[in-house]
Amino acid sequence: MMKRREFMHDAGALGIALSLPVPVVAATMPAMKMAMRPIPATGEQLPIVGFGNSQAFRDGDYENSEKLLDVLVDHGGSFIDSWAPVQEVLGRYMHEHDGRNKLFLANNVGASSEEGITENIRYTKEAQGKAVLDLLQLPNPTNFDKQWRLMRDAKDAGHARYIGIAISKSRYYDMVESLIKSGTADFIQVNYSLLETESDERLLPLARDEGVAVITNRPFVNGRYFPLVKDRQLPPWAADFDCDSWAQFSLKYILANPAVNCVITETSKTRHAIDNLSAGFGRLPDEETRAQMLKLMRSF
Repeated sequence: MMKRREFMHDAGALGIALSLPVPVVAATMPAMKMAMRPIPATGEQLPIVGFGNSQAFRDGDYENSEKLLDVLVDHGGSFIDSWAPVQEVLGRYMHEHDGRNKLFLANNVGASSEEGITENIRYTKEAQGKAVLDLLQLPNPTNFDKQWRLMRDAKDAGHARYIGIAISKSRYYDMVESLIKSGTADFIQVNYSLLETESDERLLPLARDEGVAVITNRPFVNGRYFPLVKDRQLPPWAADFDCDSWAQFSLKYILANPAVNCVITETSKTRHAIDNLSAGFGRLPDEETRAQMLKLMRSF
């Protein structure tokens, strides 16, 4: 675990870096490694802050994507939630930076036929240069029973180390709850934040009890969080858990939940990526403080 003195040294460097032009940031930041948590199914360690499907990735902007991915790796991160349209960008980075063992990719596969999932897996393996994929995720299922059977078959055939489901709406919670209880999922990905706490009431404690890894999405609720905190000062007690920004305030609330393995964030700006990833360092709020954080947000 990072010592307080070490964290403050890195936090000071972070503050300087955030004031610099983006091209200078990556060269200025010290080597930093974030906290990790074990995947229950195997004990494999996973960094606690990752990337979602950044607009830079979706636009095929390799120059910007490369900077973002460098920041992720330099901070000890690895998890990326990826979709078919961004495989070319991620694959190029992995080939050019020997990244096959540096990045942990969650590959969303929504195919509803054996032919479709087989082709998607083939394309993804070729793009990433991985003989076995890290994680296959079933996003927002339309025919769950059939699609989940295909996911299980893919894992049994050795195409992926882990399988899971990825949703961002509460209408899928009953399905996810049943899946957790079935004992066949290694991961679930769900929406969870200071503004969306329902999954913690239903799914996260169950996932922890059943040994299922949890990835959380929508930490800023697609941007709805930031207008609520704009022009407001962080409460002074945020310093008690090494929080330097409102983005970290949300992320540290999420990460303080012991059921959460990793929270994913989306940005195309390097300085925002550094701020987000920095939530993976230093102390986290205790339960009493988390209740105080939630009360504060509900007062805005």
